[in-house]
Amino acid sequence: MVRIAIEYCAPCRLGAEAVATQRVLSDYLRDYDEIDGVTLDPSGEEVFCVHVDDEPVWSVDPDGRVDPMEAVAAVRTRLAV
Repeated sequence: MVRIAIEYCAPCRLGAEAVATQRVLSDYLRDYDEIDGVTLDPSGEEVFCVHVDDEPVWSVDPDGRVDPMEAVAAVRTRLAV
């Protein structure tokens, strides 16, 4: 099974963006049977990153714009490998 995790900066108040990204990933990837789930991993570091099985596949500057569809594309690309 594949584990997807969203690591986000909790002190930067990126929780809402992380939840929105989690919802989009869960919705757009629901047809992938090998996905175990999409979890949220708050961090004290300034980070916003999506991991597939502990491998970072997509990240943005926490001060920048978080685009969940870019995260979906990165995860799909990683799953296709």
